[in-house]
Amino acid sequence: VPQYMQAVRQGDFARAVEITQKDNPVPAMLGRVCDHLCEPVCVRTHLDEPLAIRHIKRFIMEREKRPAAGSEPNGPKVAVIGAGPGGIAAAYELATAGFRVEIFEQHPYAGGMVGGAIPTYRLPVGVVEQDLARIEALGVKIHYDRAAGRDFRLPDLRREGFDSVAVLVGAQLGKKLGLEGEDAEGVMDALHFLRRARERRPVATGKRIGIIGAGDTAMDCARTAWRLSGGEARVSVIYRRTIDQMPADREEVACLLEEGIEVVEMAKPQELRITDGRLEGLVCRRMEYCGDRDASGRKVPHEIPDSDFEVPLDTLILAISQHAVLDFFDGEAVTLNDWGYIAADPVTFETSVPGVYAGGDVVNDGPSSIVEAAADGKAIADSIVQKHRNGAVFPQVEDFDTTDLVLRRSRREWRVPIPHSPLKQRRNFDEVVQGYGEEEARAEADRCLDCDRYCSLCVGVCPNLALLTYRSESFEASLPSLRRVNGDISLGAATTFNAGQAFQIAVLADFCNECGNCVTFCPTAGEPYRDKPRLYVDRSEFEAQRDNAFMLVRGDRPAMESRWSGETHRIEFADRLEYTGPDFTARIDPTDFYVERIEANGTSSGNGSLSLLPCVSMYVLMTGLLRSQPHFPAAPGGTKGCIPHPAYGEEG
Repeated sequence: VPQYMQAVRQGDFARAVEITQKDNPVPAMLGRVCDHLCEPVCVRTHLDEPLAIRHIKRFIMEREKRPAAGSEPNGPKVAVIGAGPGGIAAAYELATAGFRVEIFEQHPYAGGMVGGAIPTYRLPVGVVEQDLARIEALGVKIHYDRAAGRDFRLPDLRREGFDSVAVLVGAQLGKKLGLEGEDAEGVMDALHFLRRARERRPVATGKRIGIIGAGDTAMDCARTAWRLSGGEARVSVIYRRTIDQMPADREEVACLLEEGIEVVEMAKPQELRITDGRLEGLVCRRMEYCGDRDASGRKVPHEIPDSDFEVPLDTLILAISQHAVLDFFDGEAVTLNDWGYIAADPVTFETSVPGVYAGGDVVNDGPSSIVEAAADGKAIADSIVQKHRNGAVFPQVEDFDTTDLVLRRSRREWRVPIPHSPLKQRRNFDEVVQGYGEEEARAEADRCLDCDRYCSLCVGVCPNLALLTYRSESFEASLPSLRRVNGDISLGAATTFNAGQAFQIAVLADFCNECGNCVTFCPTAGEPYRDKPRLYVDRSEFEAQRDNAFMLVRGDRPAMESRWSGETHRIEFADRLEYTGPDFTARIDPTDFYVERIEANGTSSGNGSLSLLPCVSMYVLMTGLLRSQPHFPAAPGGTKGCIPHPAYGEEG
């Protein structure tokens, strides 16, 4: 995100498009309907307002040129089931890696639930086609009107020579309330209603329309029903909690209320009133909060006895949740979890059926967001690619002006307002949220604080002063692979080790009480007190650790020790690195990590692979600390009293 923000503020929109597409296979869609959970954790949130990340992404993708056709792929064949965000993401990553990809989609158009159910006032038709054009240019073939379980099954794909199959279909069937009369005329499923509306097929709703639910789908149903009636119908969202507890996007809730749509709060459906096979009304019971909360922290509503009331309705739309149809495997024993979804490996996404991967709405805990579906598609593609080949690319980090960044952090700059169409112009399906102009986009992007280069938010919120920022020089080296055979160590093919980010975080583990403040404020999904190098000054504490423990050691020359898999490793540094580990010792030139000497320890035995990773990790950490934190305490004999710190209350 900070990288494309920088490109926008510099006016380099072509580069911004390139950066956005690099890690995002469906950027056009996400520029409109992403749940933008990255915004509440933006560093700017703690100063004024978060960056308009989603809206800047939209601005960027509105300036994308049509992609040029790529070379014909010639790798292994992969079938992708579903042309939604997850399927498109998987296809993009696989095709980029040279795989031959074919998508099978049950509808006559792509986009899945996004392209078929999200109203055009939020997601215009051309946006899905924009992301689709990118994979078509890479040679991906799309078969429309081909439904898994109806037109083909897993054995058919295997006979056609597909090496792997990625199942990325959405949850297509709406769940019911469990009340008598749900099959009556006037009661309909949310996805059926939204799909008909987007396809511009007639939907009879009447003048009194109710929606049960409180997520984004419910908001879409309510606002769509209001538009279909020309703003004349009385539309009500019926919810058993209060508005503040709604899981829907806050912006969608705000637009809902702005458009005059009623929210019936604290109301639980009890009975459908049906006359001559047609819906006439919904009987609800009043609810109240009694102070208790569920496992997620949301308030738990309780029924109020003798409080039933009726909401007169012509149409009731059920937007409570969805479930998947899993009739594709044709008797093969795919394992399901306790909730009836496909059980997939949490890392590889492979199912119990070899060569078949699953993600999105059909796996693990069920319906997911668009971002999660796309992330699953990327992860599945990565698993398939790794199955056939190996390799990694490490990005370089550019230098930057630290003074300018500090100055920008010192100023409060409010978000550039996102324009919306006037309320009187919304009784149609024209897009409501309008895009930034170039001047507005550059001004908003200029608010970015480049947290990928310098963040350190966790340092400022730690109550024990247990986290510190240190500066590390960019370092890259080729590390040879090591193999021990019959007591001798041989060097093999090298892999690249890269430490490019200038400002790094370390944890003074002796002072950390693991309160979790750093996790709460971290703008990424990280847990700094666990993920960052943990530094110790007390040897007994250090030696009690199994992994991620480091200790600077006072002596005639700089030295550091670390714990990896329960073993202690040590480096000493003068003009050369002297490394001592549980399996071997080595003398290394630190400028390029050339191994000048390596010897197996007499106590080590057996054959197998070894690694220089502990050595290079200690070297980068130690040199960074000594250069930027020369006062950092070293442990002479393992006592805490050698350093003054508020957490100890003693001076050494």
